Amino acid sequence: MCQAKLIKKIKPDCPPGVQAGLNALAKTEEFTQILLKEIAARHLESKDVIQCISSIYREASKHTFGNDSVIAIYEQDHKMKERAVLAAFLKMQSGWLYNLEWIEGKSEG
Repeated sequence: MCQAKLIKKIKPDCPPGVQAGLNALAKTEEFTQILLKEIAARHLESKDVIQCISSIYREASKHTFGNDSVIAIYEQDHKMKERAVLAAFLKMQSGWLYNLEWIEGKSEG
């Protein structure tokens, strides 16, 4: 969230914590547009996907396995609606300076 604050994607007075930062980013037009594309591409219901935003950090944290420099969103680790939210956040930051690398798909192991 530090990067998002530094490049003024979220306000400096955003409450501390990753989920608070994600909630703030989720209110931006940029995120909304990306998320709507993810929802359409995956044939999901908006209401089901949007309700995942408030708990996405907690859910994603359950599937972290060290730091291999690339964030992996695996099918077996997340429901389709959670993957849509994660992909939207990661696509949004892909254009930022010092962005995070990521992939989505099936686990190799």
